[in-house]
Amino acid sequence: MRRISFVLLTLIGFFNGPLGAQSPDVFKAQFKSPPKKAYPKTYWWWLNGHVDTVRIREEIFAMHEAGLSGFDIFDIGVPASDTVVKDGAPFLGQESLQAIELALRLAKSLDMTAGLSMASSWNAGGAWIKPQHAAKSIYFSVTEWTGKKGARLSFPLIDKTDERGRSKWIEFTADGRPVYYEDVAILAIPDRKEISNLTPSDILNVTDYFDPASETLDWDHRGAYKIYRYVCSNSGEQLKLPSKLSAGPIIDHFDAEATAAHFNYVLDKLRTILPQGIEHSALKSLYLASYEATGFTWTPTLPEVFEKINGYEIYPFIPSLFDEGIFDPELVGSFQRDFRRTLSELMIDNFYRVAKRISNANGLMINSESGGPGFPLHNVPVEPLKSLGVMDLPRGEFWINHNRLNAEGIDILRVVKEVSAASHIYARGMVEEEAFTTFQHWQEGPFEMKPAGDRAFCEGMNKVVVHGSSHNPRGYGLPGIYYGAGTHFNDRRIWWPKVKPFTDYLARISLIGQSGNFVSDVLYYYGDAIPNYAGHKNGRFTVGPGFDYEVINTEILNQLRVKDGQLELPSGARFKLLVLEDEKIMHPEVFQKLRELLKGGAIVLGDKPDSIAHRLNLPQRSYSREDIESLWSEKYPLNDEGITGKVISGISPLELIQQMEITPDFTYADADLFLMDFIHYKMEDRHFYFIRNATDQWLTRKCLFRQNGSYAEIWNPVDGSAEPALLGKQKESGFEIPLSLPPFGSLFVVFSQSAGPNRENPMIISEGDLSLPQFSVSGGDLILWEDGRFHFSMGEQDKFFDNYIKKETLTGAWEVFFPPGWDAPERAIFPQL
Repeated sequence: MRRISFVLLTLIGFFNGPLGAQSPDVFKAQFKSPPKKAYPKTYWWWLNGHVDTVRIREEIFAMHEAGLSGFDIFDIGVPASDTVVKDGAPFLGQESLQAIELALRLAKSLDMTAGLSMASSWNAGGAWIKPQHAAKSIYFSVTEWTGKKGARLSFPLIDKTDERGRSKWIEFTADGRPVYYEDVAILAIPDRKEISNLTPSDILNVTDYFDPASETLDWDHRGAYKIYRYVCSNSGEQLKLPSKLSAGPIIDHFDAEATAAHFNYVLDKLRTILPQGIEHSALKSLYLASYEATGFTWTPTLPEVFEKINGYEIYPFIPSLFDEGIFDPELVGSFQRDFRRTLSELMIDNFYRVAKRISNANGLMINSESGGPGFPLHNVPVEPLKSLGVMDLPRGEFWINHNRLNAEGIDILRVVKEVSAASHIYARGMVEEEAFTTFQHWQEGPFEMKPAGDRAFCEGMNKVVVHGSSHNPRGYGLPGIYYGAGTHFNDRRIWWPKVKPFTDYLARISLIGQSGNFVSDVLYYYGDAIPNYAGHKNGRFTVGPGFDYEVINTEILNQLRVKDGQLELPSGARFKLLVLEDEKIMHPEVFQKLRELLKGGAIVLGDKPDSIAHRLNLPQRSYSREDIESLWSEKYPLNDEGITGKVISGISPLELIQQMEITPDFTYADADLFLMDFIHYKMEDRHFYFIRNATDQWLTRKCLFRQNGSYAEIWNPVDGSAEPALLGKQKESGFEIPLSLPPFGSLFVVFSQSAGPNRENPMIISEGDLSLPQFSVSGGDLILWEDGRFHFSMGEQDKFFDNYIKKETLTGAWEVFFPPGWDAPERAIFPQL
């Protein structure tokens, strides 16, 4: 191990003389000491519902001392094989409510905020859910038609166990039928032996001839048919990992009545412990965990809503939900797109919007990983950007050293860019992230967490929700019990007393993200598919080095307008280019909107679709191949006015943006290697660039920012300092500043027109952009970390500095002291550390 001494070079004094006093800056003071809302909070796992009021007090005080702004109480179970964790009280039982009341009271006394997960584990639901409000599916039976009136139609078979042999949560009557069921439709389907190519018009809806009381079909018709009886009943899906006394069914997430019943039950329970009113407590939000239901979904209002959205009846198409080969593939594809869109609207309107309305009416916000982590990881039948946009506090997630790559190499466990885009385009402000999830129990600390967090910050995170802190009742020793995944961010960690500077660091970066407006050049329309996903930054889509982008969906695309040649969102954010996801079949609504945008002068890039989707409620296609050809061009460059009037194809986004003479927002010599990452925020006349070193090596580069005539500062999120940039100069192409970042280092470069006088700074003269020395800046001093002679210049002035670093090897044994209570000796001698 070596101890390095260094030489301080006070360059400001040499070149310019003392800097003038800076005017007071409130936001700079906030950056130094961030407000409470900027600080992270944590999941607080209550394992098996087993809680200890003494430890609740200790843990809340420990969270407060560590800088956490609050917690989300999350009752959850442990695997059945885990016999260590005792069984506690049922979730929302009297003992559970008393513990929640204590936690909320202590949090309020410390000015902390609390959230509550709306179930023991996930999805939404519990033992109190009645069969009519529980999750539903559709089942069918088949009866050969004999041509005789009064034929009895059998009831569909409903398995009592799932594919893994586990009991389904379905209540059955004495005769073996489910307590809840509703007939959906009775359909007569011609025998496939008689008609090989069926169309929906061949499917006869004979529901009106069915008598539910006798279960007979009073239909007088001859012919070779099979009668399909479709019934809606419970799917039997239950909570994923409830505490051992809190099992129950999940709700029907597509039924507004079911959502209201679930929320009102929980709120009524909370009112019993909060007599002064929920709005006066520390409880500020309710949390809906990610949707991970697996069964085939149905809900009683689906046929009515389907017809309202799509303009035609669903009934003739129901057979294709179970047999895709029954009709022409193109016809089935069109129907299934309409079916998925209907499910998405049902879930957004009847689950997420209802949840928000009820929460807000009770003085609470709603947050959720709505729509994610969804497709292609989970069966989430919802358009994620739109569902996230409903939330007061949209939330995503990311992991440490763990991913799940799809066939395209996209990490589908990383849901950050998608959430930040939803927050931006729907003007939600907060971008919450379930952060630092890991399976590396006790093998990580702030050193391992920082790079993962910095990457998420560069994708738009501005509120850290640490995953997580397991409640540890007395008697479990050290390092304690834990939930199956997570960083174990609690007072059982040996580094816990030293963690406050890390939460300060997270808060400073979060403050900038919460206060500023995201800046980028490109809009990426991620298509009309449902379900859908945005992917991680520069994953499913990328512009190129030095450029960032925003993601939009069909709803926001339809709200775009063209102003002064740029694309403008409802929020007022402007973009220079719209890039389309490659969709072989384009929605007619999208096609029409593209016509409008192009007519207004927008620049649009995208591959030509094969066809425009056919609306099945129309007798003929709305758009022909000729319509597509008339809107696309494979010719570039742009004309002299920068307008084509057509969608451009056959060129990459980077090539096009270069032809548009748009320079990178942030770049350096080898930017194509993506060694540095960035995100750009604007706040009034200030521009904040958060820069991170994505490597485990020192990185020193001359960096060029697309800023002109600005005053530059370096804001350090590690210590909260904010100082003028010692090095740098204005060039015609932008402001150039040398940056030297240690392994996984990060900082803000801040530009302002009004923060101070423009001045010419010294620059390091080097043989090339990649031969700069390692350095750092502190208190107006430049610290060089390498031996050698270094050349600085400003204008016509030149100065050479010889830098010598004394290096000394530390030898000998190490004496290590251990804290009491850790089942370790008080001290030990190690020959080598």
